[in-house]
Amino acid sequence: MSSIRPLRPADLPAVLAIQAANYPADLLEDHAFYANRLALAPEHCWAATDPQDRLQGYLIGYPWDDGLPPVLGARLEQLPGEASTWFLHDCAVHPDAQGQGVAGRLYRHAKGQARRARLRQGRLVSLSNAIGYWQRHQYRPVPADAALTAKLAGYGVGACLMQLSLDAPTDAHS
Repeated sequence: MSSIRPLRPADLPAVLAIQAANYPADLLEDHAFYANRLALAPEHCWAATDPQDRLQGYLIGYPWDDGLPPVLGARLEQLPGEASTWFLHDCAVHPDAQGQGVAGRLYRHAKGQARRARLRQGRLVSLSNAIGYWQRHQYRPVPADAALTAKLAGYGVGACLMQLSLDAPTDAHS
């Protein structure tokens, strides 16, 4: 069983390895990207570890506004001052730990933190092969206009901006 703790800068090499094991090369983000998000929102970045404190998975989130998602891989100078949204940027699990509920534990922990931070909604960009997974967690697609469609192109064919209310009652999957 994994335990959940705050992500640390020393975890970033393992984050990059887990990311590379889960995503195609054209979607990989670098060390500086993850260091940027961790520096801006350490209270929304989580690690799942085994009993020897080895990283089994990670979740990167941060407060955001209700507008368009950030450009994939772009550094942010600061977070929006009027953040109302928990933006779940990335959640990935090492192949050896998949199927053990690691992603679900990371997600529930991070979602609880977002609620404690009084963020009103959750948003994420789902890759096409994960849309069904996020729908099971009560996320729904956001209708895409031309600006959103252009932004999502950087996330790959079929990527979809999805959201859910953090005020909604918790269901069995959340």
